[in-house]
Parts: sequence; structure tokens; C-alpha cells
Amino acid sequence: MSVLQRDPIAGILLAFLASYLAYDHLPERIPVHWNAFGRIDAELNKRIGVFLHPGAMTLVYIFFRLIPYVDRNRVRQLKDIGLYDPFRNGAVLLFGYSHLLLLGIGLGWIDRGANLFPGLLSLAAILAGNHLKSVRPPRFDRLLDKIGVSCAPPAPAYACNVLILCGVIGQAGIVTGTLQPAWLLVPLGVGYVFVRRCFPADRTPAP
Repeated sequence: MSVLQRDPIAGILLAFLASYLAYDHLPERIPVHWNAFGRIDAELNKRIGVFLHPGAMTLVYIFFRLIPYVDRNRVRQLKDIGLYDPFRNGAVLLFGYSHLLLLGIGLGWIDRGANLFPGLLSLAAILAGNHLKSVRPPRFDRLLDKIGVSCAPPAPAYACNVLILCGVIGQAGIVTGTLQPAWLLVPLGVGYVFVRRCFPADRTPAP
């Protein structure tokens, strides 16, 4: 996952490869879009639909490559605060995740009732846990303190691992198509209680 976050080109190539490998096994019409409630509301012939999202990923990547030549100051500001690359890579990954989910539905591997939004939340949990584990910004320590979790090692690493695990469990719920939000939210609640009990924040007043 960290490779795809650093280099969205790898994600684009994987999406095209997945389309090529799945093409012969897909029905003639495949789902290509979700509505505002996260439910499938559009289908296309697979000759077009199977390459729709990889094409969108490519266009998004090209857009972010060209925009620095149009608005250099704004891009420089975003890069200075560390948001430019996450915006670019996140947009590419959004289409990539949607594409893999739709391919899975078309192949019959994922329930057709899979809702996009719990899936994206679960993916965000995995990405956030992975990012915080490797970077650990000061804001993360402040957040841990506010929710009653120690900032001292190994508590932050455990919290990140719990977040990643909850995201993975949430993705399993998307595959089943049953009680999808609960697959993420219940483990998050249990994980929070576990981490807080094992690594409570030090609330002892300073002498």
C-alpha cells in the first residue's frame, strides 16, 4: 500500500492489468458508478466500462502533473504544508479502489450490495494507520493524549496497528455486503478500549 501511496503510476498500471486479466471473465454489462447513497446505479458494456476508471486515474494523474505549470504559487503552498502529494495520490487511489471493487462485483467475488462509502472509510483507516506509523506527526501525539492514550512507545505503534486491522476487517465487511459499517465501527470501538486500557495516558499532575 505504501508503494501505491508514493507512486500512483504503479496503481494506474495495476488497474489496467486487472482490467485486462478480468475482461474475459466479466459479463457483457458491468457496474461502473455509485449514487450518493453508495449504491450501484449505472452499468456499461464491458468494452468501455472495464477501462473507465483506469482512464480516469490516468487523467487525474496528468492533471496533477500539469497544474504546477498553471498555478505554481498555489501548488507550492500545498507542497509546503505537505498536502499536494496526498491530494494527488488520494484522487488516483479513489478511482483505483472503486475500480477494483466494481471488478470484484462484476466477477461475482464481491456482493452487489457493497456500499462504496464504508469501503472508503475502511481504506482511509488502513492508509491513515500506515501513514501515522511511518511519519508520526506531533498532532498524532496530541490526539492520542486527548482520547486518553499514552504517547510513549509502544502505544502509538499499537494504535496504528489497531487502526490498520480495523480497516482490513472493514474491507471484509464490504465483500460480504452485510452490516457493512459495523465491520469497521465495532472493531474500532473494541480496539480503542483495548489500547486505552493497555496504554492509558498519564494524567498525574506535575509536582
